[in-house]
Amino acid sequence: MRDDGFARNLQGPGPGQGACPMGCAPLRGTLRDMGALASPLSRRDDRPDIAQHLPQILLRTTPDWRVACLERTAHIPSGYTYLAQLMGHDMGSSVPADSVPYARTEGDVGPARRYNLIDNPLTLETVYGPGPAMLTHVYDPETCLFRLTPGARLARLYARAAGASSDPDPRPIRAIYDERNRDSLMLHELTVAWMQFHNRLARALTAGGQEPFRAYVLARVHAVRCWHGILAGDLLPRFLHPQIAALDGDTLPGCWALDETTLLHGLCRAFHALPLAAYDLGRSGLHNLGTLLKRGYAPSEAETDWRIDWPLFFGASPSAPLTGISASVAPELRAPVTAAAVIALDSRSAAEAGSLRPGNDPIRAAIAALPGDWPARIAPARLAEDFAAAHPEAPIRIDAEGLEWGPLYQFLMVEAQLHGRRGGFGPLGSALLRGSVLGSIRRVVLAPETEATAGLPRPATMLELITLARQ
Repeated sequence: MRDDGFARNLQGPGPGQGACPMGCAPLRGTLRDMGALASPLSRRDDRPDIAQHLPQILLRTTPDWRVACLERTAHIPSGYTYLAQLMGHDMGSSVPADSVPYARTEGDVGPARRYNLIDNPLTLETVYGPGPAMLTHVYDPETCLFRLTPGARLARLYARAAGASSDPDPRPIRAIYDERNRDSLMLHELTVAWMQFHNRLARALTAGGQEPFRAYVLARVHAVRCWHGILAGDLLPRFLHPQIAALDGDTLPGCWALDETTLLHGLCRAFHALPLAAYDLGRSGLHNLGTLLKRGYAPSEAETDWRIDWPLFFGASPSAPLTGISASVAPELRAPVTAAAVIALDSRSAAEAGSLRPGNDPIRAAIAALPGDWPARIAPARLAEDFAAAHPEAPIRIDAEGLEWGPLYQFLMVEAQLHGRRGGFGPLGSALLRGSVLGSIRRVVLAPETEATAGLPRPATMLELITLARQ
């Protein structure tokens, strides 16, 4: 544990996550406290001589194909789209290594290609950042609370004007740490719900006699515990294949825990299948996805005028917008930039990072470790044949080589289309998701629970947390 009591990551695998013979269990480094140091993403692909095949089934998505896919897979309430995105942001922010200075360890071999700006995955670093001492536009430095109006659903907006003690600034400032969490109105509201939840916890601790910074530390640790519970108990069950969900989480094969590069560029990109072309927000009506996405740094129309009906989005109300993992993406994924451009960027960044592909030995090992006859059923040639038989209306024909040496996320999306249950991943996607998320959670070091935090609320679902945070 760091001296300040904050969460960090251990450098090695946790119980049940022994080193995989293929070297695919993620390690944060070999030096003490590596979890708090730089995290360059190493190159992992053992067959760089085989060029990455483009994910044509995703690049050629059409409205008709998207509809056909969703008719089969749309069973997951759309709130989980954005909870999954928040989880992805908390796992990492991968950027070219030459775009940021970073410290190397003595054991580093060769130059890194990508760098993860999130040093401690799954510690809510995407919400908290480095804390109140370093982010005084996000926190009140005296109370150590997030700068939020109680009950507000969006981050506070600051717009400076010319005055005796200030300079004019045409760019408004949001009191939010990770600007990615303003990607959409849905993600923005989810992020602020966590900030409100923290403030609620911290105020209760302060009222009980804790000093502001100590209350901040205790509240953050408690919030991270709740985060892990919501990921394991609320989010993952929506996406896991029943055979993988039934396995003992403490004894999963170590090779199901992906290295950081492949987790960010291979697995998480499969969630791009989830956004819908349009959403019924409840009282705010039906809106195209493009109008819900961020435009620059000024307040968007969505942030100004609309709000999300979260009971509807998480399936507690009838007629919830439903989605699922499939071999397609919404054409409106990132208007005015096309969905094809987003997928092409995903493919290029995965190739540049050296993200593992299905043909690489570590992913072959992960497939071989699947239960029953799944290794044979999802072999690239069998998967391509079964996909063609099940979907003669697909915009292109998928071949075995394209699946084997294309990006991992394409393989997982095709597998989900054929073998996922109720909108979730197929067996391999489920195994990699569960192994990687539980592995990351195990590596998080948290201070022991204290008497002061024992009575704090522990929402079991994201909807419960939102409801509590807005009271």
